[in-house]
Amino acid sequence: MIYKIAKIIGISCAFCAVAACSDWLGAKPVKGYDQDYDSSAISPENEEYFKSLREWKQIPDLPQTFVWFDSWSGASNTGSESLRALPDSVTIASNWGLHGADTSKFDLSPARKYDMEVMQKIKGTKVVVTFFSRFPGEGLPKSRFPHWYDENGNYIYLGKSSYEVNTNDEELARPAIRRYVEDLYNACIEAGYDGYDWDYEPALGMDAPGGREYTPFYYNRVQQRIFVEELSYWFGREAMNPNRDRGGRPMPEKQLLLIIDGDIGWNYGMGDDWLHYCFDYFILQAYGGGGLQNRVSNVITDCGPSIANGLMTAEDAVKRTILTENFESYASSGGGFLDMSNFIYRGTYGGGALDQQIGGCGLYRVGFDYVGGKWKFLDQGITNMYRIWRERQQAE
Repeated sequence: MIYKIAKIIGISCAFCAVAACSDWLGAKPVKGYDQDYDSSAISPENEEYFKSLREWKQIPDLPQTFVWFDSWSGASNTGSESLRALPDSVTIASNWGLHGADTSKFDLSPARKYDMEVMQKIKGTKVVVTFFSRFPGEGLPKSRFPHWYDENGNYIYLGKSSYEVNTNDEELARPAIRRYVEDLYNACIEAGYDGYDWDYEPALGMDAPGGREYTPFYYNRVQQRIFVEELSYWFGREAMNPNRDRGGRPMPEKQLLLIIDGDIGWNYGMGDDWLHYCFDYFILQAYGGGGLQNRVSNVITDCGPSIANGLMTAEDAVKRTILTENFESYASSGGGFLDMSNFIYRGTYGGGALDQQIGGCGLYRVGFDYVGGKWKFLDQGITNMYRIWRERQQAE
C-alpha cells in the first residue's frame, strides 16, 4: 500500500512538473554550463526546475531515453562534443566512443569529469560506459589493472592456449571472471559512472582477436553464465539484495545499472540459464526499424525462465526493453526512430493479453542528430514517448 501511494503521489507530481516544465520534452541544452559550474549561479527558479527534473527521472517504470555518445570531449556545450547539450529529459547517456588509448574510458579528463557531473548532479541523468567484454580483462586500463596484461602490454589471454581461454571447467574459469567483474565495478566507481552497458554482439562478427575460441563470453555458455552471475553481484537489480548469499563477496558501495545491448531478442539471444531478471535494461539494436514486434516478443521469450520462476513478468520484460536506431546510417531520414518512440507492444504471453508501452527508445551515435545547434529527431522522439506515457498513466 505504501508503495502504491508513493507511486500515485510521484506520478501526480510528475504531471504537474511536466506541465510546468514543458521544455524537458524539447531539445534545449542547459544554458550557461559551458563555464565553470558554481551552484550560487543558479537562480532559485532554475534550481527548482532541476530539482523537479531529477525527481521526475526517479519515477518507477518511467520510459527511458537512452543515447550512445561518441566524440565526447566535454570541451564545449554542443551536441557533438558534450553530454550537457543533450535534451534535459535524456535519462541515460553512454560513453561509447571509439578511443585509441586503453585508459580513455576510465581515465577521464577534467573536461569530461565536469561534463559528466553536470549531467548527474544537475540534470539527474545516468552516465554509463559501453564496451565489449569478450574475455577476462578486456576494456580495463593497464594503468590500474596491470594484472590483465603481459610485459608487452598485450592482454594476457593472447598468450594462452585456446583451451585455457575457452575452458568449460567452472573451477578454472570462475576465479578469473570473478576478479574481472570486481575490477570492472571498481573502475566504474573510480571514474564516476552510474553503470555498465555490455556490448554483446556474437551474431555480428565482433569476435576477439583469434576468433571464437578467444571470445568465451559470447560463445561459451558456461562462461557466459558465470560472467552474468558475477555481474549480478556488483551491478543491476539484485546487486544490493541484503538477503542474497554473496559467497564472501563484499556488498557494493553503490548500486550501478546493469545494461546489455546487441544481440538480444535476435539470433543468439540469452541462454536459458542467464539471470535475466537481474538486468535493468535490454537495449535492442533495432537498426532500420523493422521487425519491432518480433524483436520485443523474442525478449519476452528469452526472459521466459525468469518469468516462469516468478522473478519478473512479461510486462517487466517489455518495460526493460529499449529500442534504438543507428544514426551513423539513418541520421538524415530518422530511420525507424520515430516509430520506436511511438511503439506499444501488443501481444499474448502465457494465455494472457499484453498491452505495454516499450521501456524506452534511443540513438546510436546521437551526435549525428545535432544539426545547426538543434536536435533534429531526438526531440520529436522524446515528445512522442512521454506523451504516450502521460496519456496511459492518466487513463489508469
